[in-house]
Amino acid sequence: MTIAFAHDRNIAPIATASRDFTAQVIDERSGITLTVGTPRSVPDVWVDYLNGARRSYAKHGVEMALEYDDVVRGECTTLFYAALDHTGSVIGGVRAKGPYFNAHDSHALLEWAGQPGLGMVIDAIDSRLDDGVVEMKTAWAADGPAAAAVAGMLARVALPTMTLTGARYIMATAADHVLRRWESSGGRVAEHIPASPYPDARYQTSLMWWDRHRIAIDADPKVLAHMVQDTRILAAGAAQTTWWSTSDIAA
Repeated sequence: MTIAFAHDRNIAPIATASRDFTAQVIDERSGITLTVGTPRSVPDVWVDYLNGARRSYAKHGVEMALEYDDVVRGECTTLFYAALDHTGSVIGGVRAKGPYFNAHDSHALLEWAGQPGLGMVIDAIDSRLDDGVVEMKTAWAADGPAAAAVAGMLARVALPTMTLTGARYIMATAADHVLRRWESSGGRVAEHIPASPYPDARYQTSLMWWDRHRIAIDADPKVLAHMVQDTRILAAGAAQTTWWSTSDIAA
């Protein structure tokens, strides 16, 4: 079974390098608002999201892995998601890069540099490029009573991202125990690729894939239903608020 959305009907994806947009969906149980947009469409939310990520990374002693000074410019981020509480404060999020044209565009190659699995990571990405590969990065959730709800919302962004970008595949890298929490949304760890000690020897980073053609099979049915609902709301909202970026009009 394949989930059919706009891209499957040969409609151009909304999220491209030359377009900006924003949309929101509210989680009824937690009251948390999930906002999707680009660094240019919601710049204040973007900075709050990255500052929160920096605090989260620093708490675990891996702030250098964020590459904040490069990422904050927004040039390498196609879209991002930010979870907002009832006060409007950002309490978590994740960003997307791609679709890629080359495996060497992926940050995963830096994470496996010098490791036995590097060639397998390159082959895994290369074999999927023709169908579209988007990489999710910089996921975090603030400590507190809403942390579990935020983590659940972020685990469900694969399908909206596929729909907004037109990509068949979503990839993410993280510690294996973190990735296992995302299996309910259809993600599957690439078991054949040896984990990498990144960002340092305290961690064992693995690679996970989501496949649009298998997500209806691999995802938990309840989570899938929630993802489909979120995707329809976010895709519709994004389509209504899409505009060409000023820099591209000027060009």
